[in-house]
This record gives sequence, C-alpha cells and structure tokens, in this order.
Amino acid sequence: MMLGASSTSATLQKQRLNLLLTAHAAVAAVCGVGAFLLPHLFCFFLGEEWHGSWRWNPDDGQVKITHVIIRIYGALIVGQAIIVWQVKQTDDGALRRGVVKAYFVVFTLTFLALLRAHLTDSTWHVINWLNILLFGALAAFYGWFSWVNPPPVFEGLGKAMS
Repeated sequence: MMLGASSTSATLQKQRLNLLLTAHAAVAAVCGVGAFLLPHLFCFFLGEEWHGSWRWNPDDGQVKITHVIIRIYGALIVGQAIIVWQVKQTDDGALRRGVVKAYFVVFTLTFLALLRAHLTDSTWHVINWLNILLFGALAAFYGWFSWVNPPPVFEGLGKAMS
C-alpha cells in the first residue's frame, strides 16, 4: 500500500513540475514575442515616460538602443520558451533537473538585480514590484523543485506511467 501512495505522490510532483514548465513556456513565449514586436511597451519598466503616444521619442538615439536591447532580450525569451517546452516533453531526469537548477540560478540572479536596481535608482516605477515579485516567485518555484524534490521527480511522466 505504501508503494502505491509513494508512486501517486511522485506522479503528482511530476505533474506539478510539468505545470510549472508549461506555464513558464507559455508566459515566456507571450512576453518574448511582445518584447520583440512592441519594445516600447517594455521601456516603461526602464523609466520611460508616457508622451501622448505609444512611440516615445522615436528619434532619440538612446531609445533606439534600448529598443534593440529589449528586442534581443525578447528573442532570447522566445528561445527559452521553446527550450522549456521541449524539456517538458522529455523523460530524461538529468536534463530536466539541470534545466530546473539553471532556471533557479537565472531567476534568483534576475530577482536580485531587479531588487537592487529598484532600491537604488530613482527612475524605477512602482509597477516594477510586479517584475520583482514575478522573478522572486519563479526563483522560489524552481528552487523548491531544485532543492526539495528527490531525483525521480525529474523523470518525465512517461517514466511514471510505464
């Protein structure tokens, strides 16, 4: 009886990990495409002000550089969405665990960078707390899977069903 309960628990944990990977891939795809196609909307997070239109100072060289950087970051985020989606599809536990640990590090460092920038720069908006909380939550979710769950949790659902 205990073996069946343990198997059910492991399957539920694998489903939770797949849910996290699915949500991450979906949100990353939307945000990445949005950043690539509409970088001016993301400039708000970098201290850009509303000037009566969606195109803020299009002739300003600094804004053009910022838009390029946001587009490049958006392209990377779209790539990450594809990687995460593919990792979700595999049963390779070592690969899945490695990706989860990598995202724990990425999101922890991003959280710390955003928090430091927000607390030390006067141009950051209150809405940036959404970014800080988002990356803090992602770091916590990936950290929980990285440090609390046993290795079998990282094997895909295909291995749980077979």
